[in-house]
Amino acid sequence: MLNTFQRPEATAGKYKRFLAPMPPITIAYLAAALEKAGIDVSFYDDVVNHGDEAALTAVLKTTKPDLVGISVVTGTVTGAERAANIVRKVAPETKIVMGNIHADLFYEQFLRTGLADFVVHEEGEATIVDLANEMAKMQPDFSQILGLSFMADGQTIRNAPRPFLEDLDSLPFPAWHLFPIDKYRIFNFARVKEPGTLVLGSRGCPFKCTFCSLVVNQASIRRKRSVKNIADEFEYLYDRFGYTQGSFVDPIFPFYKHEGLEFSQEMIKRGLHKKMVWITETRVDLVDDELLAAMYEGGLRRIMYGFETGTPEQLARIRKGAKVDRGIEAAKAAKRAGISVVGFFILGLPGSTVADNEQTIEYATRILDIDFAKFTVFVPYPGTPDHRDLLANGEIPEPENWLRYSSYPTEDRPPAYLSPHLTVKDIIRLQKKAYMAFYMRPSMIYHQLIRVRSLGLGDALSGARLMMPSFAS
Repeated sequence: MLNTFQRPEATAGKYKRFLAPMPPITIAYLAAALEKAGIDVSFYDDVVNHGDEAALTAVLKTTKPDLVGISVVTGTVTGAERAANIVRKVAPETKIVMGNIHADLFYEQFLRTGLADFVVHEEGEATIVDLANEMAKMQPDFSQILGLSFMADGQTIRNAPRPFLEDLDSLPFPAWHLFPIDKYRIFNFARVKEPGTLVLGSRGCPFKCTFCSLVVNQASIRRKRSVKNIADEFEYLYDRFGYTQGSFVDPIFPFYKHEGLEFSQEMIKRGLHKKMVWITETRVDLVDDELLAAMYEGGLRRIMYGFETGTPEQLARIRKGAKVDRGIEAAKAAKRAGISVVGFFILGLPGSTVADNEQTIEYATRILDIDFAKFTVFVPYPGTPDHRDLLANGEIPEPENWLRYSSYPTEDRPPAYLSPHLTVKDIIRLQKKAYMAFYMRPSMIYHQLIRVRSLGLGDALSGARLMMPSFAS
């Protein structure tokens, strides 16, 4: 298994200083599934090694893998292509299998260009095991493997889809023992205690936000792990690796109030709330005072809300299904419970004006009582309703340069989509202004450095250097 390196300036621009290698939980689940099936599996992290071609070459020559798995999302396309080309050059007999959202959507391109021999669609744990087992046969037949695409007689073949896994408790815990876990860090805004790692509580989302790419390879029906199974993993992470923070990667956890109450009670019953903290993301319309207070008692210390925008019209357009006022109340409720709040905001939404984006900045900095904010520029990710509609309306071209699909555009690398009411300079200025307006307030500097201590002095100074150039032009 291979975690591919993407140059950070391509994905985060000037904000690359704040990036750190994150635990690749999707790959860790695949590795665990292979290991459970008795298949030899190893892992190489090209991200941790900063794209060192010589190091990757040495690993390929030493391990001589039969199959290399590469995860491809839109933000890592060029890195995945680079890694695949290295594999082809160094180990031409090795087969390459790609998966994840971008590979799922553009499987024909990856297969026809020879970058991949196979593409796994949607969830990959069972498919990757079936593929590895079939490859071990003298005369393999890939035509019966559900959820797999490949080339045959010059044609791309896409097999029948594999049903989504209903029993998530049947999945083995991610195989972190194969990974260089001491090299990973949770993002600053999500870091409460160290060391920490990622935890999956559920898959699928019934909501229909127009900008969200989860619609591509996850079911609209949410499937969840049992509270006991998740708590078992927390206990395992603490006992085996010494982790003191678990960070849910779910877009929504808990989804139901009783789910959050039961998980918190289970953490308390096991005494895990005294050993570990946890953070999560959920919707502003799925929390109340009772739930937040109970989750705090169970170890929740930080909650992430997707506020997205401060304009009611934009919220309605992206089908968020929540109100601006509800966001204000959710932030207050978390603070009443003693939980710090991270807010996610999107600038440059389709059709937005300078005034709309200024209103979002005002919402984040003066109206909401939150501790951290992340301002990203809208990206029309392939497979989303927004991408489909913008493409159909001729507002974006057929994808050519995937490096433009970044949440941190520059003048040299403008955004993939730009509202007709904005210029490239406008959106860059607005993003810089948003970060400066939020984090350069004296009260916020004190809060981050002294009270929360989520930013070290080096991070703070780096941030100040990024923000200080005038954003008035």
